Amino acid sequence: MEKDLEKCGCNDEEKNCGCGGHGHDEDHECNCKHDDDEHECGCGCGEEDEEDFVIDLEDENGNIVTCPIIDEFEYEEKSYYLAQNPEEDSVYLFRLDNEELVVPDEEEFDRVSAYYQDELVGEE
Repeated sequence: MEKDLEKCGCNDEEKNCGCGGHGHDEDHECNCKHDDDEHECGCGCGEEDEEDFVIDLEDENGNIVTCPIIDEFEYEEKSYYLAQNPEEDSVYLFRLDNEELVVPDEEEFDRVSAYYQDELVGEE
């Protein structure tokens, strides 16, 4: 009798009944029933619990382009962010200054870019 109480009534031994109960969705909170190797439903389960940050930039034609932040790093006690334009595959460098992203001047850009390429990209 105790064993019967643990069943959901679907008689599915492989936990893909879709009932959402009794631990059937332990692997993925979305109840999609994919295992980790086949998780392609786009629900976000199984991915790191990391927020995606984006910045909206205006192009030369006045169009707003949403660019994801693809990297963040510290250099000379300042925080820098890289944003990628998905339409052009360009990458933009910003410095965090009083909770605002600003474009560094040319000299700072050259120093920070060289550091990033030599020290951080070289590590990978």
